[in-house]
Amino acid sequence: MRSITIPFEVLWADVDPLGFIYYPAIFRFVTQAESTLFRLLGFPDARLLDEGYGKPRVHLEVHYHRPLVLHDTGTCTLRITDVRHTAIRMDFALQRNGDDGPAVTGHLMCAFIELARRR
Repeated sequence: MRSITIPFEVLWADVDPLGFIYYPAIFRFVTQAESTLFRLLGFPDARLLDEGYGKPRVHLEVHYHRPLVLHDTGTCTLRITDVRHTAIRMDFALQRNGDDGPAVTGHLMCAFIELARRR
């Protein structure tokens, strides 16, 4: 299947008061990778919307293995692992530069819908 790896940096707005990554930043990095992957596959988000389709998330799961903190840099890898008639599953991993394994792993499911009918 298809995959993409993009760089990330944990910035001040990405951390909680203790300096640990705040969970919405994880989703932002994954969304950036997803948007880039779909654009490279010829399905940019704007085109899907123009053609009357959307891909809302219907399931999201995240596992934290190591903390990410302010100014950490690394990569976010996103892989399409399952394509169904109206849904797609993507697995992701965020790995800090210099680490042997991922700091965060997870997966998400998107359902493809017609926006006009919301189905």
